[in-house]
Amino acid sequence: MTTARSRFAYTRATVPAIGLKFAYAPTSRMSGVELDALWSVYSSFFETERSAFEEALRRADEVLRYHDAADGRLCGMGLLSTYAASHGARPFRVLSTSAVCLEPAYRGLNGVHRAGLFRLFLERLRHPLSDVYWYFDTFSYKSYLLLSRNLAEYWPRRDRPTPAWERGVIDLLARRQGGEAWNQATGTIGPRGRRLRPGIAELPENPDPDIRFFLERNPGHAAGSDLCPASRSCCPPPPSPLRRRTGARACSLPSATVSPTRLASRAPI
Repeated sequence: MTTARSRFAYTRATVPAIGLKFAYAPTSRMSGVELDALWSVYSSFFETERSAFEEALRRADEVLRYHDAADGRLCGMGLLSTYAASHGARPFRVLSTSAVCLEPAYRGLNGVHRAGLFRLFLERLRHPLSDVYWYFDTFSYKSYLLLSRNLAEYWPRRDRPTPAWERGVIDLLARRQGGEAWNQATGTIGPRGRRLRPGIAELPENPDPDIRFFLERNPGHAAGSDLCPASRSCCPPPPSPLRRRTGARACSLPSATVSPTRLASRAPI
């Protein structure tokens, strides 16, 4: 039986971008043919075993798929899970993403930003009074730049130390994701049998300060070691009598939409 929540979340989750469209769906609904197509895209970016990919897919709640707007060809994907968490007696919601990859020809179309903001908006509709934190682990400096180029509040960052409460949040989420591979001292999750294929995220000749910071914090990135960033990702929720009565805080994502030229060089892998 389809619940009201699943109808809302998935039948309305296809939004066109310029030359690109995307949709979210439960991972449990993927057919064998769809799994083959996802693996074909995923394995063109990552070196790993298919069994590891399928295990990651089973652990995720939703799969994000990007398709060419003209011919419908699958050209990118991502995995997402949402859950409630609490640290220091402060509850919050978590959007945890992984395995985000998009073919180079489709970068610069704001597709990653549109998909992320759309899913964040859905989460705020369901939990209008909750803070929402975006968490992921990455061995690609390009994914880290999505934070430093576009978000006002994220950690770790080069210009200031991570506050104590936020360090605790990252420790909580990274320990859940990486288990014994999580190293609190370094802020990284050790290699777990997955890494980028050569040429996917080549370093520039003169890396900027944010890239240098990523490399300093995650020197084992080429072997599959993950840095674990988090961001308080907020967008204004829809007006509601409850919010007006309580005066709950609304947050904005100041640079959520960037120019195609800028995004073309900064998009995640």
